[in-house]
Amino acid sequence: MTDRKEINQRIALFERATALFGRFGSLIPTVIAFLNKWPSEVELYPHWQVGESWKLFLSLYLYWFAWLALGRAISFAKGSVEP
Repeated sequence: MTDRKEINQRIALFERATALFGRFGSLIPTVIAFLNKWPSEVELYPHWQVGESWKLFLSLYLYWFAWLALGRAISFAKGSVEP
């Protein structure tokens, strides 16, 4: 019984960390972008070039996909622990 309780506590802790990651995870690439002095504006006119700002958008989507994957991992872990 203590093993199941300990596993449930760890899953709950992982779930809270994932919720915090989902809430504040997008700040990480944004802060990195501004610390690296990436451009913060997208210039689409006159040459339709995005410049270096694509890195910021790509990293935001990667963090979003990581958050979705963590959520799925938690749901699978909960399903496998429940009797």
